[in-house]
Amino acid sequence: MRISLQHKLLGSFIIVVALVLVIVSTGVSLLIRDYFFASKQRELTDKAYETARVVNSYYNGEINYGQLANFINSIDSLLSARVWVVDNSFNLIAASEEQQAPSGGIRRRAGMMKKSPMDQDCDITKGQGRMRRHGAGMGHGMMSDTMPDGSSDKAAEPQSGQSPSLAAISGIDEVRQQLEAASGTAWAKKVYHPYYEENMLLVAVPLNQIENQPQGTVLINAPLSGFDGFLSRIYWYIAAAGMVGILITIVIANYLSTSIIRPLRSMQAVASAMAGGDYSVQAKVETNDEVGDLSRSLNLLVKALNEFVSKTEKTDKLRRDFVANVSHELRTPLTIMCGYNEALLDGTISQPEQVEKYHKVMRDESIRLQKLINELLDLSHLEAGTAALEKESVFLAEIVDNIVTLFKKPSQEKGVTLLTAIADGLPEMQAYGDRLTQLVLILLDNALKFTPAGGTITLSVGAVNNILTLSIADTGSGIPPEDLPYIWERFYKVDKSRTRVTGGTGLGLAIAKEIINLHGATVDVASELGKGTVFTIQFNV
Repeated sequence: MRISLQHKLLGSFIIVVALVLVIVSTGVSLLIRDYFFASKQRELTDKAYETARVVNSYYNGEINYGQLANFINSIDSLLSARVWVVDNSFNLIAASEEQQAPSGGIRRRAGMMKKSPMDQDCDITKGQGRMRRHGAGMGHGMMSDTMPDGSSDKAAEPQSGQSPSLAAISGIDEVRQQLEAASGTAWAKKVYHPYYEENMLLVAVPLNQIENQPQGTVLINAPLSGFDGFLSRIYWYIAAAGMVGILITIVIANYLSTSIIRPLRSMQAVASAMAGGDYSVQAKVETNDEVGDLSRSLNLLVKALNEFVSKTEKTDKLRRDFVANVSHELRTPLTIMCGYNEALLDGTISQPEQVEKYHKVMRDESIRLQKLINELLDLSHLEAGTAALEKESVFLAEIVDNIVTLFKKPSQEKGVTLLTAIADGLPEMQAYGDRLTQLVLILLDNALKFTPAGGTITLSVGAVNNILTLSIADTGSGIPPEDLPYIWERFYKVDKSRTRVTGGTGLGLAIAKEIINLHGATVDVASELGKGTVFTIQFNV
């Protein structure tokens, strides 16, 4: 079964929060339980030591049995706990009494019955009043003979079986063994008392020692029902707070998971579109985190792929056009040469003047074919970077001056004026001399072809801030704005009406562009129809 990432994140958040709540709740409840248990144990231990001092005072004759009984009953009422005093043989010496209920029946001491926490609190506050009402009366575990004047006869020994509540404590044998093993030291233990049907805290403190042996032990037995009820309420509060926390967690986790899933779904849509060949879709970037970075990276990838596909399509088109153009340029002279050659061989052309004319045409076509092949090879070497080249120190002004001298006769024959504007003190430059000469030849030849009679071609060379600038400006027909981006492509011709003889191969500017790139230079072309064109090339010296 497929489970969405949103549900996985939501479930993970809920599980983590639930585990944290359980762990924290358990730790807090244990801490509270240990704290109150330790507080109760300290309280009972302190009262047990105080009781032991009073019992020792009774043994020493400092108080009578009635005063001892009153004190033990007051401890019972104050702590809501049963108090026993036993000797070393575990025989009962004294015990706090059980109170008479208003109806006349026996009722257990405060805290000894299963009551609500409110009832227990009321019993604690009423303990002192009961003590005053029952004063010196001894119950099952304590007997006295109190005189009217307040004096007391010797206390009677408790009879066997007078305290069934002590004997009924679950594990009383273990308690006896611990008393014997304690060797006169205080200790505390949690026990279950079936008589009162609840867990109780039992604290034991030894009496005075004679010859390193204690005379007996004071036992205080307090119920834990109130404490257990308090813990139960804490558990309910924690459970309620946990449920509220889980509900809040669900809302927050759902919001967080949705904020994470939304951009992922957007990226999934982009990936699907890419798989289908659509590179125009963009992922929505909504956050400034890792997911947002991933969305931006995916958008960059889509953009790069879109550009790559566009470039690939353009390259394929150029390749197809190149093959078609090369086929055309090669087929045309070969067809002419084959046709003229056959005409000469089969005697169709026999007149000397015609034969000479056909030979001249065949020669011109072969020269043209040779030039085309050389330019194609030259262009391929430049593009592949396999041409054997070596830089040298050259003067650009000198190269321009030599080429202008070379073009003076052709320009005069066409009626075009050649002008130069070369600054003085131009620096040398590290360049490929032959290629630089080829560049100027191509640009000047191209300008001469498109400049009509009476026009002017100006070649300028200057330097500013280690930048050497070559400018070739003509007053020719100009280049249409829509053709400017394509003038550097192979076989591209602005004037489609020009003849094969005067129009060139269409590879000159493509070779010029490769030479410019080879020198790390930049080129700018400005042209206006009917006014001319300016090629500006800048070299770093």
